[in-house]
Order: sequence, then C-alpha cells, then structure tokens
Amino acid sequence: MRHVARYLTALLALLILIACGAAPAAPTAAPTAADTEIPTTAASEPTATSAPTAATGGELRIGTGLSIPATLDVAQGSVGYNMITYGAGETLTRLTPEQQLEPWLAETITQIDPNTWQVTLRKDVRFHDGSPLTAEAVVASLQDSLTALAGAKSFIPAETVISAIDAQTLTLRTPEPVGNLPYSLANWNFVIHRPAQEGISPLTGMYRPVSLEKDQEFVLEPFADYWGGPPPLARLVVRKISDGNARALALQSGDLDMLTNVPPDIAAGLPATITQTSVPGTRLHYIILNHTRAPFDDANVRKAAAIAIDREALLAATLEGQGAVATTMYPPSVGISILPGQATDLEQARQLLDQAGWLLGADGVREKDGQRLEFLLYSYPGRPELTAIAITIQAQLAAVGVAVQVEEVQDITSQIEGGDFQASMYSVRVASDPQYMPGISLVDGSSYNYGGYHSDALEAAFAQLRAASDSAERQALAGQLQQIVAQDTPNIYLVVPPLITAFNGKVVSGYTPHPDDLYLVTRDLTVTR
Repeated sequence: MRHVARYLTALLALLILIACGAAPAAPTAAPTAADTEIPTTAASEPTATSAPTAATGGELRIGTGLSIPATLDVAQGSVGYNMITYGAGETLTRLTPEQQLEPWLAETITQIDPNTWQVTLRKDVRFHDGSPLTAEAVVASLQDSLTALAGAKSFIPAETVISAIDAQTLTLRTPEPVGNLPYSLANWNFVIHRPAQEGISPLTGMYRPVSLEKDQEFVLEPFADYWGGPPPLARLVVRKISDGNARALALQSGDLDMLTNVPPDIAAGLPATITQTSVPGTRLHYIILNHTRAPFDDANVRKAAAIAIDREALLAATLEGQGAVATTMYPPSVGISILPGQATDLEQARQLLDQAGWLLGADGVREKDGQRLEFLLYSYPGRPELTAIAITIQAQLAAVGVAVQVEEVQDITSQIEGGDFQASMYSVRVASDPQYMPGISLVDGSSYNYGGYHSDALEAAFAQLRAASDSAERQALAGQLQQIVAQDTPNIYLVVPPLITAFNGKVVSGYTPHPDDLYLVTRDLTVTR
C-alpha cells in the first residue's frame, strides 16, 4: 500500500507540472431505444453557479460502513461503483435524480440500425494521467471492462465489436440487438478508464485518488484539468467505520462531516443540529440463497422460507416503520410494474415444508431423515440494519419450524463469493431499467449470483429483454421475469430502506439527494469552515 501511495504522489507532482504549463480548461421507467438519440442536455452541462473557477472549499470527510474501494483498479470487483460515488469516475451516460438518462462523457448516442450504436464523445476531456479522452481510449476502456468484469457481459455482449471511427466517434456493433444500450452504458461496470498502471486506473472525474488504505480510508483531491472546471472541494476523505453508532458519534463530534446510508434507528437518535435528508431509496435488502447446498437446493424450502417472513414486521422492528416491503426483485421506487411475489402466507409455508418431507420434531424444529431443518444466515456490520433484520427473521422462521443461526462477518463478499455458505443477507442498489437487477444477480455469470441459481426460462426471457427496444415490451418481459422468480424463489426479497443522508449543515452545502446511492459527490457539494 505504501508503494501505491508513492506512485500516486509522483503522479500528483506530474499533474501539477502539466497544470502549470497548460491553458485552463419522480421515479419513471427507464428510457428505451425508442429515443434513438441522446442529445447533450442542459442538465449535463456545468453552469455558472455550479462550476467555480477554483477549488474554494476545504476538506469534506465522509463516513461509510462499507463503500470504500478495495483497490484503485476499476477492472476489479465493484471498484468502479465506488469511484463514481466519490466523484472520481464517470460513465458515458448517467441517471438524474428523476431517474432519467442523460449524457455524461458522451455528447450523443445514436442507433444506426438494430445492432449498431454510434457514440460521439464530449470534447476537451482528459484522464487523470493527462492523456486526452479519445474514441480509441474509450474503445480500450469498454473492452477492458468486458474482458475483466463478469457483470459487464450481462449488459453488453462480450462479442460486441467496438471500433473508433475518428478521434471523437466510436461505434458498438452487438451480435444481436441490445435495445437499451445507452442505459447499459450508465452501468458502473463501464466507468471510463485507461488500463491500470501499477494497479491504478486513470479516470476522468472531478476528483482523483491520491491514497487508499484498504478498509480504512480513501483520499481524493481535485483534478485541475477536469472538463467541467476545477471542482469546489480541496480534499475529500472517505473513512470506513463499520459500526453505525460509532459513525454517528464521529459526525456529532465533528470528526466527520457527512454520513451516507444512515439506518433509520440511528438517524432517529441524531440531534436536531444535524441536517438529514430522506428519499425513497432504490436499494434492495434481500437474502441470497445457495442453490447448491441444503436446505435451499429444495425449491419448496426456498419458497416456504420466503413466504413465512412478515415484511411489514421487518420494517416496524428494524427500520422505524420507514421504507417499503419487497416481494420481488424490483423495488416499488424504480417505476417498474410490480407483480405479486413472495407475499406472507404461513399456512402455505407449513404445507410446502410438509410436502417436502420436513416434519415437526419434539423441539419445534422440523426434521427429515434424521436431519434438522436449520441453516446459517450470514450478515455484516456495514449496514447495521441487516443483522437486526436477520435476527427478526430468525424468530419468524421459528414459527414454521425452521431453525436459523445468525452470524455477522466483517467481509461478506470474501465469505460468500466462493460458494461456501447456505444463506446471506445482502444489499444492492437497483436501477430503473428492468434489465439491471436480473443482469447483476440472476443470470449465469452475473456479479452477485453467488448462490449458483440457473434457469433456462429466465435466461431466455432475459435475452429477449436485452434485445427489446419497445417500452411496453420491456415492461411485459419484466413481468415474465418476475413470474419466473416467483416460481423459483432464487433469493428472498425483503425490504427497501429509505435513503437517509446526515450531515453538518453549518459546514456542508449543495447536497442534492439522489434516490440512487451510486451518485453522491456532485459539483455542487461544498464545505465551508
């Protein structure tokens, strides 16, 4: 890690030399390819009020439970997600707070024919290493993502031919139609980057990484050659503090300026001197089930567990009654038509377990062939409410004869990515494109399909969805996918928490709540001390 810090220090010195010698420089359904051209809009351009001419602010200190990159190479894991969140990374398109698609590093995206899309890039963009953003650089970035990140292939086929036409124009020719490709380009898997140099990916965002202490602290400073003008913060420090109460105390003491994804019970305990914002979130809390391990290799057990859970009770017990229940893979806040899914039905849950041969034992726990119906449910402290939800579920499933042991681990990804688990609490943000959630969690090879779920029917429906461009057809296919999920119970969907942000209003200004927690640090976010 000291080696990375030394490299970044050298890179900082180089960029200072370059800068000195250079001239200044309401939730709705996802848009579809029916809008075949995405023009530059006013929303995507810096304005006189939001683009200061120099870094005028001081240091902003953000506390998080887990959203800190594990490395500075965006071709690994979910690092691209973190880089966008903290203003270091950008994609060709992005979502507004109203969940509308707009250009970002792209100026326009036009559909030439069912399989071909043309992208015109924004001019005068530079990477953090000083090199210009060109069509060839974007081609290399997209190809790197498709090669290195399994989740990227769920959105854009790996066989896609990506070609530079001229310095500012490229085309993507897919092997089959991809109806919502502009939306897919907003996915964090496709953060635009140059191939990593000594483990560091040069990006294009307003802030650039200067140091990373794994699982502890991530530091960024303004990028002087940012295409939108110098950003307002002089320094951005992100600190990982797993304990939610410790984060809250750090905010109140002045050691932190802002907290993200604040659990409602902790938010309720903050003093009136702390400013809070709360919006309906797009984050889904759920349980990943391992289909290769007992007892969840049995579809009846999966469904019984899902419908034995009282989600309204989860909200009341763990989220101060806030948020929304989730009975399928789409939160109600993303604008996708919701079909009936995992609704609570204790009687049916008991019948399913009886049919599967699991009969009540003398101690109230079901048994079959001398084995108790029990499982280990992992959770993690980064989102404190998840463990509280798991403990509540433990009591609820006991009512139908299922024994649950809850175990909290520090690094949930390391714990489950190898498939050595039975069930695990998990949380993901869900985009307003119906392709997104099955694309990251259910299809073969997707990023979060840790449980090994496979369905020929789902694979076929997903392929149809990826090809469809008509909005009504995409909604219908989203319904078909939900029906498959209701039948198979690949995972157990629980609740959608509100997105609560807390900050010192005397220090922090310009924060605009976004229902998608991918987008946190914006040009308007400033501090005054």
